[in-house]
Amino acid sequence: MLKTALSFNRAQWRHFGAALVLLPRIDLRLRRLGYAATREWIDSEAAKAFKPLVSPDEMAFCRETAVAVSVAGRRTLWRTSCLRQALALRYFLGRRGIETELRIGVRGGQGEFAAHAWVEKNGAVLIGGEYAGERYVALT
Repeated sequence: MLKTALSFNRAQWRHFGAALVLLPRIDLRLRRLGYAATREWIDSEAAKAFKPLVSPDEMAFCRETAVAVSVAGRRTLWRTSCLRQALALRYFLGRRGIETELRIGVRGGQGEFAAHAWVEKNGAVLIGGEYAGERYVALT
């Protein structure tokens, strides 16, 4: 993880730092207001701060931002679940006018149940594990 962070470009460092601030805000909103209100807030805040992407390689920007959010999520002092990281990534990409799909899926069997959240762009998983779409049945 340290090796990954040391290879960050300028935009990734900016997103890493911003994610360290945004992730606890997302956590508090989820706990107090629930998922629907938090997602609405994320989408409205991203739309207000819209700055078109100037990079010619949109997918590379998406992947770099996802790595920065993921590393930030593992370096915090509080719990940052897959849902919190997915919402943060959606926020950052939405600020650049990049449309993504936030997926929430479930899986189960033999008395076990698991839920997971991930973000996709054109069918490619950006955060939440590259096989998330295969391992979980998407509800959204």
